[in-house]
Amino acid sequence: MPPAAAVSSPAVRDRLAAALELDLVGPGPDDPLAAERLPGRERPSNWYLTGFLVPSGLPPERCADDDEDDDFGAEVPGQAGLLEESSEDRKAAKRGWFPSSIGLSFLVPAEAERLAVTVRWGDYAQETVETAEGGTKQVWRRTPRMMEVETPLVRAGDARDAETADDGAAPIRDVPDSGGLQLQVVERALDAAAAAAGLPPGARAVSVFLVNRRDPPPDGEDPEPAYAFQAGFEVRGDRPFLARPDLRGMRGGAGDDWDERVADLQYADTPEYAAGHGVSADWALTGGICRLVRTTWMPAAEVEKTDTFDPPGVELSMEALGRLAGAAEIEAALGPLAAAYRAWIAERRAEVAAPGGMPRDPGSE
Repeated sequence: MPPAAAVSSPAVRDRLAAALELDLVGPGPDDPLAAERLPGRERPSNWYLTGFLVPSGLPPERCADDDEDDDFGAEVPGQAGLLEESSEDRKAAKRGWFPSSIGLSFLVPAEAERLAVTVRWGDYAQETVETAEGGTKQVWRRTPRMMEVETPLVRAGDARDAETADDGAAPIRDVPDSGGLQLQVVERALDAAAAAAGLPPGARAVSVFLVNRRDPPPDGEDPEPAYAFQAGFEVRGDRPFLARPDLRGMRGGAGDDWDERVADLQYADTPEYAAGHGVSADWALTGGICRLVRTTWMPAAEVEKTDTFDPPGVELSMEALGRLAGAAEIEAALGPLAAAYRAWIAERRAEVAAPGGMPRDPGSE
């Protein structure tokens, strides 16, 4: 038999990450299991541990993890936790509440007028199917859903959009044919610290929230059909999104933290374009410009491989270095290393002094 084709480490990593996301969140829009059928005895919210939104009007006792009532008193010592905590306090602290909304915050320039939001989710409904033996069984069938919603932005001096929340605070957009999913958009002006950080005049902070406002089912009925599983959305703007500056140092937050300052220097060419609320944020760059931000339940980041460099003429063997007789031999063995380091520092200084300073390689979507 011919030998199996070699699989690279990145390919194995990608497969493991995809398998983990499928196990925890469920299938994505292009997954072969997008129209899957789960066993009828298993509730989808028990099958998948995260990634779903429950109706916002669901009573508190119906939107918490079933495991909250598990009693582990026999396994866990009674004195576990803080002395002042009662068993009820510890029980409430471990209670897992299901979310009803997720959101993204990002920055837009003054010229931005519209956002295009693509919402994706999956609906699960029980149905009866025939088995291979001629009988029937109950299953949860998944229906993949996707809808696009355009929402105008309110520019400075413009009138507030007429379609607002009940308190007039933020525009609300119904997601078509979703049964009650809604988008809520919040805009706010930036303060002086943001302007001092180099953001252009008129830049605004925008937050987009996906909220499950479906009608909760009556008591006694299974609430799963009202859940929105594998919920997420992506936002495209008519203008590129702005990089989010780190304002903590300017406001006295982490300005004196050495580790934070080193991280700011090392990642100065890797800006952040969005922050998540109840979910993680991701974005795509095209030619170094961000035109797409999105939610993700499984955040990921690439860590570049570190390659060592062996300067010519440098002795790195500990055994050989231990046999050196005096300062002259030590300088001859390690002097080229110091010289190479000085040359590297000079190259970095030249890059920083160049117009634009240490430009980043254009990204790709």
